[in-house]
Amino acid sequence: MRVLKQPFALTCLIIIGGYCGHAAAVSDELVKSCDACHGTNGVSKNTNIPSIAGIAEWNLSDQMLQYLDGRPAKTVNHVLGDTSKSGNMKTVVEGLSEDQINDLAKYYSSKPFVKAKQTFDGNKAAAGKEVHMASCDKCHSKGGSDPFDEASILAGQQKGYILRTMNEYKGGQRQGAKGMVDAIKALSADDISALVEFYASQQ
Repeated sequence: MRVLKQPFALTCLIIIGGYCGHAAAVSDELVKSCDACHGTNGVSKNTNIPSIAGIAEWNLSDQMLQYLDGRPAKTVNHVLGDTSKSGNMKTVVEGLSEDQINDLAKYYSSKPFVKAKQTFDGNKAAAGKEVHMASCDKCHSKGGSDPFDEASILAGQQKGYILRTMNEYKGGQRQGAKGMVDAIKALSADDISALVEFYASQQ
């Protein structure tokens, strides 16, 4: 059962990437706590932490709520402010009210998604494009770059984060839509690696 509390934890938000809505009225303090891990305006510079700016509002709120249902939460160091601090999403979400979750989702969905500048393997990226078209494009259209997809933006998302997320789905540590989970479980390790390079190549 999802139980939401009224206080919020001053750590970071870790989610996948979309677009939606108007900016919500959230406190500067809460935004700073999210940006501490995700980067200024939710644009990540860390391969293991996703950008949350521009992600569909519904997707962001759902991603946060999944932590209350057992989604794995990785502890990461802050990248802004006091970088000696760290946090994980389960602790964060347990300290948020439902209104705060919805307001944060609306706030970050109104920000522009910025594709990460990262290295990639061109040959693997070409192979990954074929895998994407065969297994992923139905929901993650336009090569995973459509901001109106509630399935979330993959193109230009941090590659370390995408790799970990896909392996969590494949290994059963993370739940999701049955069609997506089945598709990922059917992929080989090489397929997943190629997909990650394909998404990283879109800059």
